[in-house]
Amino acid sequence: MGSIFSISTSVFLVLVLVGCGPEPAPQKKPSVVDEIDLSSWGYEEEKEPEKIVNPDSGETTYAITVATFTGAHHNEAAREAASAFVLLRPDVGKMLVVRPRRRGSVLTFGSYSGYSDPSAQEDLKILRSIRLANGRPAFGQMILTRFRSPRAMQSLHPYDLWTVRRDYPTIVPIYTLDVAIWGDFDSGQLPKAKRRSLAEKYAASLRTKGFESFFYHNDEKNLSSVTVGLFDYKAVDAETGFYSWEVESLIEQFPERLVNGEQFMEFKNVHDRSLGMKAQPPSLVEVPID
Repeated sequence: MGSIFSISTSVFLVLVLVGCGPEPAPQKKPSVVDEIDLSSWGYEEEKEPEKIVNPDSGETTYAITVATFTGAHHNEAAREAASAFVLLRPDVGKMLVVRPRRRGSVLTFGSYSGYSDPSAQEDLKILRSIRLANGRPAFGQMILTRFRSPRAMQSLHPYDLWTVRRDYPTIVPIYTLDVAIWGDFDSGQLPKAKRRSLAEKYAASLRTKGFESFFYHNDEKNLSSVTVGLFDYKAVDAETGFYSWEVESLIEQFPERLVNGEQFMEFKNVHDRSLGMKAQPPSLVEVPID
């Protein structure tokens, strides 16, 4: 690509998750007639789900992750598991949703407003009480997981960083150089609308100068940032951690990261503050997936 960028039946799957570290996927394609122990299958960061609540709001929704599938046939295996549970417990099965993740699929139950949603806690109790014919729990470890809702990708502003994910949904990682950020930082002086507007105007001004710039709004953290350039995996050397010459060349043009439009200073050495201060340089960040 070069530098285009800078959560009794013999036919039901036994779903048991008790670990959180990813392990290699099964060598053969799983079937609903297999008994599969998922205890060593871990969680990955989720990709954009196919089905989710509030499809146009861009807000966060929450669901209970009950199983994670990896391997070449992860999506099909997850759907077979969901279908099998419909046969066993229709009341539960109809609430299961298959959601894609970065390197697999996840099976989730329900939809909630947040980690403290009381209905989520009640549903967790119900799911823990479900037993198979052999007495084993139908589900092992269950985690209330946050998911992003799908965005109206076709209506995005052309400078919105999410357009990169719209155009390159399967490429991971994609890097970009974070050169400026705006935030209120609990001061009460920079409300959401103003913060967003400042970032968008700065990105637009960089575009007029020939830079491939984007704005990114993180309203949960009350931050808006501007990035420049898009890079593929070769932006960072896997062995040394050094940036590629393309990234370094761009940093030369943006040697100082701006915070609320001003130079941000940091200690040259946090362990020896006598060495004085320096301007914080920009940082290479991954274009978000969800």
